[in-house]
Order: sequence, then C-alpha cells, then structure tokens
Amino acid sequence: MPEITIKYKNLKTLQALMDIAKYFDFTITTPAKRTGKKNALPIDFAEKPDVTALSGIWKDREISLEDLRQKAWGDRL
Repeated sequence: MPEITIKYKNLKTLQALMDIAKYFDFTITTPAKRTGKKNALPIDFAEKPDVTALSGIWKDREISLEDLRQKAWGDRL
C-alpha cells in the first residue's frame, strides 16, 4: 500500500484530515511517542539494555557462525 507523510501545524488540520479519511477510505496513523531526544529509538528497553539477559542463548545448540551467516544473508553473501 502506498504511503505519504503529511506535516501539519495544528490539531484542527489533523481533525479535518481524519474526517476526510472516512469518505475516501484511507487510514491515518500517528508516529510512535518521542522521548524528546534527537534520533531516539521508540523502544523503551533500549535506554539501559541488559546484555546479561542474553547470556547462554547459544548454550547446547549446534550452530556455527557460518550457519548464522547463511540464515541471515542467504544468497546475498
């Protein structure tokens, strides 16, 4: 589905667009909540990641680095 971005200065404009959307069968979605930081990720847990949560993720699994690369990149290697 094609998408466009519309920037508006006041909420009356957004309300008018939402009213028009009902008649022309298109949807309006709002962006993720910003934290105020420039280029901030809209992921809450990324603020203070806990890398210890991943310890042992590959324990007792028979997988090699080459297998991981092949699954991630496929024929693009």
